[in-house]
Amino acid sequence: MSYMKSTFGYLKEHFVRMLVYCVLPALVLGLISSPVSLISLLFRAQLDKSVSFAEVFLNGTDLNKPYKIVVMIFAFLLYSFFAAACVGSVQHKMRYGHFYKVNSHNFFKLVNGNFLPVAKGMLSLMVLMELLGIVTTLFVFFWSKVIPVHAVTLVLSTITVLLFVGLFLFVASMLILTIPNMTMRGFGLFKAVKLSWGTAVNKFKKVLPAVTLPVIVAYIPLVIVNAFDINVLTQILDVLFYLFALMYYHVLMYVIFFDLENVEVADINENNYWG
Repeated sequence: MSYMKSTFGYLKEHFVRMLVYCVLPALVLGLISSPVSLISLLFRAQLDKSVSFAEVFLNGTDLNKPYKIVVMIFAFLLYSFFAAACVGSVQHKMRYGHFYKVNSHNFFKLVNGNFLPVAKGMLSLMVLMELLGIVTTLFVFFWSKVIPVHAVTLVLSTITVLLFVGLFLFVASMLILTIPNMTMRGFGLFKAVKLSWGTAVNKFKKVLPAVTLPVIVAYIPLVIVNAFDINVLTQILDVLFYLFALMYYHVLMYVIFFDLENVEVADINENNYWG
């Protein structure tokens, strides 16, 4: 719980700054995709015998419109741009106890120094998410074709989706130190992933709850609203979920990194939210 306390304390103290870094990527992501898109299939009676695998997959991954692929690429680049400045700002504040002076020179300095590590780290998670999405879709599609009773199909599909969401959250927890390993230690992607996994697995009882519990709590309202298919409210909650996830995850990764790697945190002498 200490990691969550530290992360929320940081967000409370520097909410406006984190909001500026994360609001635009969250807005774009929330308008074109939903973090519960695959789950929403279960509430919209789209698992009948006539549905094709392509339909299930494209709807479940929010790629059911050609323009969304282009917008997704734009959203990823936009995210990488702002997230690079975000993580650079967070790590500098935690390490030295102060932020860079706010100006365009320092902003682009942070982007330039962190863009590739952030892009590679998050692209890895996105690829993992899509691979799990494909496997999940295969199972859901299989249940819809071979199980004659719709209620049983729904139950099996729900269990499958929840299991794979849980698997993704576990892997995301174990890879949470990937970006800090690249930005702080200068490691390449594969070495950073390997070290993150090894370090986080040894401390998974502390790391896993810090990553998953807040996300699950934020996820529940999305599932409920999707069950009633309230379009406007759904999009608003999608944006808010992405905003929270981006703000929380980027701070949490450095909170965990500084603790597990025994790196001195300058803020520890200034702010009680590290205690």
